[in-house]
Amino acid sequence: MQRHKLLSEGDLLAMQLQDKEITIVVNAQQKTVPSRDVSYSEVVALAFPTQPAPDIIYTVTYENAVKPNHEGSLVEGGSVTVKEKGTIFDVTPTNKS
Repeated sequence: MQRHKLLSEGDLLAMQLQDKEITIVVNAQQKTVPSRDVSYSEVVALAFPTQPAPDIIYTVTYENAVKPNHEGSLVEGGSVTVKEKGTIFDVTPTNKS
């Protein structure tokens, strides 16, 4: 006889959140991402979907993310945990100099 493990409410909620797309705001436009952890490269691609010129870098700032880092700057290689319909990103292209 096979026994089934009963899942707690917390386990069920975690499973639902894993499968749900999350809505964020990037440069004043609503965008969806597949997970609560969003990387620098994902945010830049959402803001500027075309391939940038080689001399362009991006400054990424955010606010209203999950604490303890609820606001700040996101650098290449970094990521942040976002809130549903709450985290706001500003992405600005800059020439390397």
